[in-house]
Amino acid sequence: MKSKIILIFLSFLSLESRELGEFVKDIPLKPIVFEIPEIEKSKSANGVEILSLKNPEFPIVYADIIIYHGNRNLGKRSVSISRILESSWALSGSKKFPGELYLQKFESLGVGFSVSIDYDKTIIQISYLKSTENQVLPMLQGFLEGPNLTKEAFENSKRKLKEEILRRNDNPQSLGSRKMKEALYFGTIQGRSIQSKEVDDVQISDVEIFQKEIVSEPKKLILLTGDFEKSSWDSFFSKAEIPSKEKTIEEIDTFTIDRNIQKFKSEIRLVDKDVQQSFISMVGVLPAHKHKDFYAIQILNYIIGGGGFNSYFMREIRNNRGLAYSAGSATNFQDTYGTIQFYAMTKTESVPEVLKLMKELVQIDLIIQLKEEELVRAKNAIINQFVFQFEDSKRTLASEVRRRDHFMPETYMKDFRKNIEAVSLEDLKKVGYQYFRNDSMIITIVGPKSIKNQLKGNVKIISPEE
Repeated sequence: MKSKIILIFLSFLSLESRELGEFVKDIPLKPIVFEIPEIEKSKSANGVEILSLKNPEFPIVYADIIIYHGNRNLGKRSVSISRILESSWALSGSKKFPGELYLQKFESLGVGFSVSIDYDKTIIQISYLKSTENQVLPMLQGFLEGPNLTKEAFENSKRKLKEEILRRNDNPQSLGSRKMKEALYFGTIQGRSIQSKEVDDVQISDVEIFQKEIVSEPKKLILLTGDFEKSSWDSFFSKAEIPSKEKTIEEIDTFTIDRNIQKFKSEIRLVDKDVQQSFISMVGVLPAHKHKDFYAIQILNYIIGGGGFNSYFMREIRNNRGLAYSAGSATNFQDTYGTIQFYAMTKTESVPEVLKLMKELVQIDLIIQLKEEELVRAKNAIINQFVFQFEDSKRTLASEVRRRDHFMPETYMKDFRKNIEAVSLEDLKKVGYQYFRNDSMIITIVGPKSIKNQLKGNVKIISPEE
């Protein structure tokens, strides 16, 4: 039975003179009723799970093959191995269609194809005309069962990665985010930045071993949308692999993140770069996705920094004072931990003032003064945005995979609106006391070392490649 959710679109309430204009508050908006699509769940003949949503409007099939093997499985090996494999795998083709011949054949058939290796999984995406399925699927099977890593693709990938390393400090925001991750995930694979020497030291055999680990990983998932025939995929994988007895998998949890925050929170990390536009980041720890505080955190984040022009960050830092090109916050919930980042892009001479204002907006004195109408507005906005989880079949399946990977309850989608509406001002104060604390965050700034004396506190200057 399909679940129905009624969404009432946001009418912006006039809270204070600094709020957005009143020109939208009297616009009548009718409630929208939509149905959560019913996902079909089954298993192939060889035990691989298939999640599917039929949409026969166009004769196109979209398939994602998710293999639960990624960077977290590298152990002490260089993280450059997965990056090299990611860019060289498709270019190497298969034994039957080696090298560029593989992609050339796919291109002639109108096939869309990509390989990405993430922290915890490898995802192979493919789209094709239904009429070409009898040609496409055997080629895809050959690609997985008989990978053909070539020396030429391997060397080209190494060269491109080294060029990327040389350019990676050009953008202040990407540089700041990288240096923030090095501290936040210190001591883990997530916290490693690739160095040129590592790339030089990687051998083709290192990449081939990691590739073999991925294709032999027994935990796989197939997502199907469009005008597919599920029977075509029932025997796609020839057999279920036997799990390896010795498997190195990195585990990151809230303790790991909190330990690193305690290590670095006492200093402002100033990344020395001569720029006119500086990037400021404050990052803290959150609980895992399935934690009961998830809903209150989502709402408070929306109010403080995640709500775009409706947030305090955009209103106070950019709109009212004109101090930043962009300002806001973002949460990142995973299965065993979460993080929250507050950020701003500003003129270098404005860094001290913006950092002071950011700290003022991320502290309990502000949160305890929030009003009921601000809570209601945030609830309505989040609920209205929730509908976009189902704007297309691929996104619907991706949301279901995320729910399962993070051990969220079966009724997560259906109960989302109810759980958001249940959040009170007291709940916001509770999570504010615990997680929205500027004194428990890692602060990273990208800017010239000349601004050190203008910053209050213990400032540590680091180089982009330190």
